[in-house]
Amino acid sequence: MSIITKDVKLGFELPAVSKKFRIEDFRRGDEKTIHTDHEAAAKEGLPAPVAVGPQVAALIFRQMRLCFGAGWIVGGRFDLTFRKPVFVTDFCVARGIVTKTEREGEKLRVHCDVRVENQERGIVITGRASAVVPIVDTLPPRS
Repeated sequence: MSIITKDVKLGFELPAVSKKFRIEDFRRGDEKTIHTDHEAAAKEGLPAPVAVGPQVAALIFRQMRLCFGAGWIVGGRFDLTFRKPVFVTDFCVARGIVTKTEREGEKLRVHCDVRVENQERGIVITGRASAVVPIVDTLPPRS
């Protein structure tokens, strides 16, 4: 089930998806890395352990799945830029807005500008993502 349909308007804001990260989200056994250990992060000049990029980007993927359902799974595309590190205890929010639609066969491709912000509203990931929605209603006619 998706919430975006062929009738979506340009400028529509996607529902935000958020997560408060925890260092436990990144631990693998006793491994000590810049993602799981304060000393290892400090040796690399970091003020704290940093989150693993794909896990932060997953906020956008979750948002797109919520909005487009199967149209994201079978037709999703994305191009993301990681702007700043996310630390393992940051609170992050994925936001997006519909910027363009275009017909693609029997489907409509919906393009969105997407981003992830940290708790200070600093942008940590920016990019574009798109997915498809059916143009023709798939429900049988009412009798």
